[in-house]
Amino acid sequence: MTRVLLVPDLAGERWLSMDRYASRLAAHLPHAAPDLGFALASPVSRLTFDERPLPLRPYGDREGTEPSLATDLSRYLQRYLRYPAQVRLQSADLFHVLDHTYAHLVRAAGGTPTVVTVHDLLPVLTVRRRARRLRERARNVLLRHALGGLRRARAWIVGTEWLRGELAAWLGRDAGIHVVPYGVDDAFFDPEPRDEPRAAVRGGLGIPTDAFVVLHVGSVVERKNIPAVFAALDGLRQRGVPAWLLQVGEPFTEQQITALADRGIRDVVVQVPDAPERQLRAAYHAADVLLFPSHYEGFGLPLLEAMASGLPVVTSGAGALAEVAGDGAIVVPSRDPERYVDAVVTLAQDANLADDLRARGRKRASAFRWTETARRTADVYRSLL
Repeated sequence: MTRVLLVPDLAGERWLSMDRYASRLAAHLPHAAPDLGFALASPVSRLTFDERPLPLRPYGDREGTEPSLATDLSRYLQRYLRYPAQVRLQSADLFHVLDHTYAHLVRAAGGTPTVVTVHDLLPVLTVRRRARRLRERARNVLLRHALGGLRRARAWIVGTEWLRGELAAWLGRDAGIHVVPYGVDDAFFDPEPRDEPRAAVRGGLGIPTDAFVVLHVGSVVERKNIPAVFAALDGLRQRGVPAWLLQVGEPFTEQQITALADRGIRDVVVQVPDAPERQLRAAYHAADVLLFPSHYEGFGLPLLEAMASGLPVVTSGAGALAEVAGDGAIVVPSRDPERYVDAVVTLAQDANLADDLRARGRKRASAFRWTETARRTADVYRSLL
């Protein structure tokens, strides 16, 4: 049987969006393509799936191991030396590197056909900026190494037409680029988590039952535009709405915590870093709006998850976000924080608008399923074998 090796990020990175993509492909590909054999090059972080184990065993049968990558040195040794050596020991008819930042592993595949999923072109944008510090220069050397591997791939998978255009412009060609949208789990479409109802989730987090909860999901890096989230929370409260912020993803930076304190809203903010899947789904049901004002995104999984959960979405539309949102969300094509304040306040005060967004969002999200992602991904494999 033809063997495909799925090459995920190292689990110790704890990049949850990348791990979610890897875990969903690992779960669905064996069923979508029974004519192909699949294996994992390394374990996938268990935060991205429920108690049910993945059907694929990682190389060496080391499922569940997540080596510490606590320092830059350990991260670089694992990612650029040990992991490539591990991949070289594995035989397959096709390699699929599941994250473009690991595209240096294309070299480890030798002459075997290799597919790389490109989630965004942030590495390209990063190396174009002037690196002033020694650490930044070292990072850019490694990013260029990965980008060199990316150019060597036989084919590329992207989640949106927008990213297809961006990648084609960088590669100087569009042949070999396949658009395969990501999916959303069936569990997100449940009306409410049976074991964690909305009131119980809010109570457990210390959020009042009558609060208007603004949810943000993901990291808090600069491109996520966290200042706009803070401005929306502050604006809601200044206009008499008893708003709270629930952030699921990673802790705020010291600078962001100071910004919250300066606005006087630190006490109405709750963070849940490293939330497992069940807790993430509960957060969507406990909130009143997902605010996702990113400056740049190659896809935007939280939009789909929120819309499937029946949660209204307000987003910037930057990058691929408008394409993913379709007509299922409020798109604010501006970097002006006040525009987000106006959009969220309008939503908080207009129940009919909120109901309409819930209906349109669910319909939009229903078009994105991991089973279809796996089926179309397998078609890409077959085109190369």
